[in-house]
Amino acid sequence: MRLFPIFDITDQLPWLIPVIILAFFGAIVFAIIMVKRHTNLFKDDEKPKSEQEVVEEELERVLQPVEDESVAQSMKEYNQEELGEEEQEEEVLGEDKPIE
Repeated sequence: MRLFPIFDITDQLPWLIPVIILAFFGAIVFAIIMVKRHTNLFKDDEKPKSEQEVVEEELERVLQPVEDESVAQSMKEYNQEELGEEEQEEEVLGEDKPIE
């Protein structure tokens, strides 16, 4: 007489052990699916950010403020010169006129 009678069954039905293992893990998966479906444990409360917010955060992370006043002044002057050149180019090109 054996201590565990299930071993007598597995001698006659060798496929029974893999089926029992698959059923056990299947029950675990089923339980997890039911818990996820009926509770809020795994749901994320954070709303997706707009593309504009993502870009602003990335620029804040990457760009550093200019602390040296002389460099800041030279950058400001350069930007004003660039804007002035763009305005001059627009004046040279003039307005678009329809073809007659």
